[in-house]
Parts: sequence; structure tokens; C-alpha cells
Amino acid sequence: MEDSFGARLAAARRAAGLNQTEVAERLTARGFPVRTQAVSKWEPDTTQPGARQLVELCRLYGIRDVVAAFGARSGALPGRVLPLYRLAVSAGTGEFLDGEGYDSVEVGEEVSPLADFGVRIAGDSMEPRFVHGQIVWVKRQETLRPGEIGIFLYNGAGYCKRLERRSGRVELISLNSAYPPIRVGPADELRVFGRVVG
Repeated sequence: MEDSFGARLAAARRAAGLNQTEVAERLTARGFPVRTQAVSKWEPDTTQPGARQLVELCRLYGIRDVVAAFGARSGALPGRVLPLYRLAVSAGTGEFLDGEGYDSVEVGEEVSPLADFGVRIAGDSMEPRFVHGQIVWVKRQETLRPGEIGIFLYNGAGYCKRLERRSGRVELISLNSAYPPIRVGPADELRVFGRVVG
């Protein structure tokens, strides 16, 4: 079918100036091992890439809006699919954020087009805005501006907090005033997974 998902994927690859072998090599180099044969099966709609592979393909092809590029409304794409990580991040005392275990979930227009993945909240420290068990959607990025809410790895545990810089210190702030700020010291490990966008 001329306007199918696979046909649009092939057109996006050609527009990016890549052949199928180059796509496979670049995906593999980015941590998504794929053979040329797999890429060749996506384009005639024999198979489809997984959710994380599709996200990487969009980055590789310079696609910012998956729905506009692949036409979910026209039926070319069954829906937007994002990874939802199984292990929650803490809005309390901190839980380890598992980078591998996730489910692929179809999302609608209620989820920001900026979102790259979702995580569930555990705890009540981000109430009233975020409650225990709620899914938050995250744009993958490595830096945040002060005041932005993000997903962090702090000393081996995953957190959802607001980033603040005060008097030269970095702090992770809870929205629930019952929880004191987490002050990040020079010896602490702090990594930003992304910014909460919904």
C-alpha cells in the first residue's frame, strides 16, 4: 500500500539520505542491535519496529512529530506507542529506576507530543500535582532549568522532583511541603533522565 506505515518509513529514510544497511548500522551503534534484513522487512510492512526502535528511527530521520509523519489518523500507524517503565520512580524516599523493564503502551492526544517515555509515581511527596500510582510522561533530556520537574537518578535511586539551585547548591524539591529538600553534595551521583511534560 502506497501510503502505509512501511512506505512512509521508507520515504523518511530516503529523505534522510540513508540506505537500509546504514540505518541498521546506526541503530546498532546507538544500542539497538538491528540487522539490515529487519529494516528491509519494516518498509514493505512485513514486520514493524518496536516502540524503542521507532523512537530511535525518528531521531535518526530527524522526525519530531511521529503522528504527523506517519499519519495515525489515516490508518498508516495504529497509534503512538511509548515505553512505560515497570518500576516506579519515587515521589517519596526513592526507588531504583530500572532502565530495561518496560511495556509498550499506545497513547492518544492527551499525552504531550514531546513525551519519549512514561514512568509511574510511587509515594506522596509530589502531591497534589502528582499522586501515587499516576503515570507521568517524560521528554528524554540530560539537563533541566531551575524550576523544572524531572526524573532523576540520585545515588542509585529514581526520583520525580523539581530541580532548584540555591546559594550555589543543587536541590531536588518535593511539592509536598512535608518532605524536606534533597541537597545534592559534591560526592553525590545525580543524573537527569528527562523533563516531565505531562
